[in-house]
Amino acid sequence: MLAYKRVLLRVLLFALLGLVFEVFFTDLGALVHGKIGRNGNTSLLMMLDYGILGLALGPISEALKRRRVPLALRAAVYMLGIFFVEYTSGRLFTACGWTIWDYSALKWNLHGQITLLYAPVWYGLGLGVEFLYRRVDACAAVLLRGLTAEQIVALGN
Repeated sequence: MLAYKRVLLRVLLFALLGLVFEVFFTDLGALVHGKIGRNGNTSLLMMLDYGILGLALGPISEALKRRRVPLALRAAVYMLGIFFVEYTSGRLFTACGWTIWDYSALKWNLHGQITLLYAPVWYGLGLGVEFLYRRVDACAAVLLRGLTAEQIVALGN
């Protein structure tokens, strides 16, 4: 039962981290375009995307590392995974009548759901999530079991 709760908590932590990242990213994008102030935004529905990515990345990352896939190639796999989740959820949201994002005005978009302009961001984000995965999992374990400092360090390595 503890493992099940740990997975759910890990999904929730990734979902919350994703929301924070998105608010930061959208506000930074507004700042680049000369808008100063409170411009960061997201939707609670995005917790689905970030939770799914957080859940899937661990097993994918471990499998790629076991096969000694180079870091640059792993990042490309993560980027493609992010594009897949973003496209699939975007189509699902649109089918439900929700427009969470629309990249139609950007170059190199596919049905307004994804754009290759974000490829470098998703590439870097994939690397960041790979780095964070064990730490988020360690936090989930701490929250569920109240581990000692030594056990926390061991989980993060």
